[in-house]
This record gives sequence, structure tokens and C-alpha cells, in this order.
Amino acid sequence: MNNFTLKRHSVLSQEQIFAISTDVKNFHLIMPDYFKSLDIIKQNNNEKIVYEKISFLGIPMKIKTRHVIKHPNIHEVHIFSGPTKGTRFIESYVKSGNGTIVTIDVHLNFNGILKLFSFLKSFVAKKMSQTMDDFIISAEKFHLSGTIQS
Repeated sequence: MNNFTLKRHSVLSQEQIFAISTDVKNFHLIMPDYFKSLDIIKQNNNEKIVYEKISFLGIPMKIKTRHVIKHPNIHEVHIFSGPTKGTRFIESYVKSGNGTIVTIDVHLNFNGILKLFSFLKSFVAKKMSQTMDDFIISAEKFHLSGTIQS
């Protein structure tokens, strides 16, 4: 297992970026290059079980995830299937003077054939960092364009 933390700043308010991040059914609209579709198969007040069609390192795959939403500022994503089964992301959204600090604590786990390539963990960590950059940019653009309807 490999643990690391990613931290970025967004000009969006904590409420705005948290709402965008936890709008699972529309997340493919924010990052279509990464998330092809997200189908919620079960949900209650603060938890969603989702089948996701994603592009992971350029490889299309389907994974099952659990999203736990703890208002007003925590979003946990637990991966239940695929080559990173057991991986979890704990996202926090903290107000700052001019926007929000977004922090993701990543607990990366490789399974199957990926276990043989543990040296790829640093590469995957760099790709996740780039993905986080893309998320911040995309969320801000979508919010400013009014494309996402709450």
C-alpha cells in the first residue's frame, strides 16, 4: 500500500466545489476524459454505491465504488473492484480566505497483475496529481459556465 496526500487551492467556495465533487451522477460531465459514465446502483442519505466506467492510465475499465458523503466537507471514495481494489480517497474541502483548500489523502492499493509492478505506484501517484489539477480546472470552468445545474 502506498499513502500520499494531494493538496490544491480552488477559487470556488467550499460549498460550490464540494457540491460539484459529490454530484456523482453528473461527474462524467466535469471530467469526461476520465469518467465515461457513473451509474448509481444503491444510495441512502450519505452513501452511494456506483458502477463507474473510467479511463485508468488510458485503459478503459469498469469499477465498483462506494462514495461516502459527510456534509459539509468530507467525501470518501472506496474502490471495490478492478486493479486498484482496496484503494481509498479521503477528500476534504476547507474554506480559505479566497476559496477552498482541497486535500485528498490517497491510500493506493494494487491488485492482480499490478501487484507485480509495484514500481508503478510513483507513476500512478503523479497521474493522480495531474488528475487532481484537471479536476480543479474543470470544476471551476463548469461552475463559471453554469453548465452544472444543482
